[in-house]
Amino acid sequence: MLTRLFSHSKPIAYAILSILFAIAFCIENFFSTPIDLSTALVFGKLGILLVFLLLVFLLNFIVKRNKIHQQHTYAASSFVLLIIAFPEVLRSSEFVISYFFLLLSLRRILSLKTNTNIKQKIFDASLLLSISIAFDPFHWLFLLVIYFGVTLYASQNYRHFIIPIAGLAIGVILHISYFLIFENTWINFRDYLPKFTGIDTFFETFKYGSLTGFILAILTWIILQLPIIYNRAKLHERETLSLILAFMLISLSALIFNHKPVSEDAIYLIWPLAILIGNYFQLKSTKKWIKEVFYIFFVSGIVFSAIY
Repeated sequence: MLTRLFSHSKPIAYAILSILFAIAFCIENFFSTPIDLSTALVFGKLGILLVFLLLVFLLNFIVKRNKIHQQHTYAASSFVLLIIAFPEVLRSSEFVISYFFLLLSLRRILSLKTNTNIKQKIFDASLLLSISIAFDPFHWLFLLVIYFGVTLYASQNYRHFIIPIAGLAIGVILHISYFLIFENTWINFRDYLPKFTGIDTFFETFKYGSLTGFILAILTWIILQLPIIYNRAKLHERETLSLILAFMLISLSALIFNHKPVSEDAIYLIWPLAILIGNYFQLKSTKKWIKEVFYIFFVSGIVFSAIY
């Protein structure tokens, strides 16, 4: 049933996903933990909900605009159903804003494939990344994704490799200026260094250890299908998929080497994984019953998270 619902991109599918996500968000932010309600808090939470919904629609925009997917909502539905199982992510605020600007940066790099306004797009991508870094310092790692995109789409001019540094430098200068003027302090450069706390932090609790293992199992299965996905993709689609895979690789590095638990940063893995799941689902060789099993596991993850 879910396979049929999300096998197209009709408005009803997006409406159901938006309502489902909004319900889960409100439960986690207003009912699951005791809070002192105020007008400012309610509007602040609703603003974060809007950013989350923008992440969903940005995912859909990227895969459709860059022709990564056909006309379906497999990726968006996979993202929503997987992310709901991680309530700590739904309760985040600065992090989701940071991730939103990170995805805007990725979108500008993907748009380099049109071969128009190349310098402007590279600068925009690096400037958006600098905004993301202001919220989460460890996002500087994604500068590698920008350079990979430049190498993939705009390597014919060596000046294109200088632009990301210029855009990032402007953002860093503004960031430092803010701290000096309003906080009367200097930024702590140690926040930008990797903080590997060990693999055991991914499995520190039974709940998130199980959910992490579940997502890693899905990722392993999708990776095994990559040869088929690439063989069925056109040349421009392969380039875009390569950039998404680079984004996922850096996302895994951010997940491993920052100091936060996976319960808060699961979106690093889930967002790019949802795109790959969408590619796998649209293969003619992917049977309908396999898709249904995936959706059953997604829903089971939500139920498991709610119970524990």
